[in-house]
Amino acid sequence: MLKHLVIYASETGNTKKLAHEIYSSLPVPLKDKEIVDVRTWHGQFDAENYFVGFWSNRGSCSLEIIDILSSLHDKNVALFGTCGMGNTDEYFKSLEQNARVWISDDNYFVDSYFCQGKMPPEVRDKYESYRGLCEDSKLDMMLNFYNDALEHPNRHDLLNARLFVDNCLTRIKELDLAFV
Repeated sequence: MLKHLVIYASETGNTKKLAHEIYSSLPVPLKDKEIVDVRTWHGQFDAENYFVGFWSNRGSCSLEIIDILSSLHDKNVALFGTCGMGNTDEYFKSLEQNARVWISDDNYFVDSYFCQGKMPPEVRDKYESYRGLCEDSKLDMMLNFYNDALEHPNRHDLLNARLFVDNCLTRIKELDLAFV
């Protein structure tokens, strides 16, 4: 059994970038950790600690991530991911809560980390196509989110991902000590 498994779903590469940063910051030998794109994972790995990442899909995670989260039992589970819209702590908390409902109660939820991620140009084109069909203020807000997201995840986001891992490992260690 591995010590850590980083498993993720990424449509545009943003969450993949976070996943690789999380994986590289895990301070264990390579034989004790693995990183897997959810689309290539067929249950071939098991681990004590799962770092599960996803891109925000209408405020939650995709079905493939739901399947992973629902299948875990007696594990330590941490969530991470990216979203193009809603770059606020409140929105990030809602992403956590919407994904946590799929984690069985026999697991230990460790923590979560979310940051903004750039969106493909087609999203901006779609927003622009709404001009004249919705309120300009709403459209301007959506375009501002799009523009703000263009540089994410950035170095600051990746540093925060490393801090997230440190925090998770501290919590897991404290949990292990509580059961000794």
